[in-house]
Amino acid sequence: MPRLKATPAGEKTTIGPSERLASSAKHLAVTAIDMKSAGDELCDNIVPLDRALAKFDLGVSGWFAIAGNQHEDGSYWSREIGYARVGKKWGIALKKVEGRAGDEYDDEEVWLFKDAPRWMQIESVTKIPDLFDTLIKRAEDTISKLKRKSL
Repeated sequence: MPRLKATPAGEKTTIGPSERLASSAKHLAVTAIDMKSAGDELCDNIVPLDRALAKFDLGVSGWFAIAGNQHEDGSYWSREIGYARVGKKWGIALKKVEGRAGDEYDDEEVWLFKDAPRWMQIESVTKIPDLFDTLIKRAEDTISKLKRKSL
């Protein structure tokens, strides 16, 4: 449906779909640049945490649940923030899991934080202190197990 546009002389003209699309594409291009910049800034704040964790050389992963649900039909989903090895690199990571109880495999996607969808980055960033608490517990549990296995 055409839109009306006011001209400098105060007259109203009709904007066609192609002109509207061109205008929206230009606006979207500027918005995308701003969004990338904001996303890069958020991810840059994670880099020092990844470096610190790398220096600790924990060698254990840990995950903290951000959101999830299990339905009456047995299907479930969850989103988590963690510290894990993704590919060949350890780092703060995000995970999305979907499945159904009794199925052999879950549908699981795992990304390093900087590679995850932006909406998941936004949702999870405030949960990093909870992740650190989880990692402390995992490390302490691992220490206990290691000591019990020592000769």
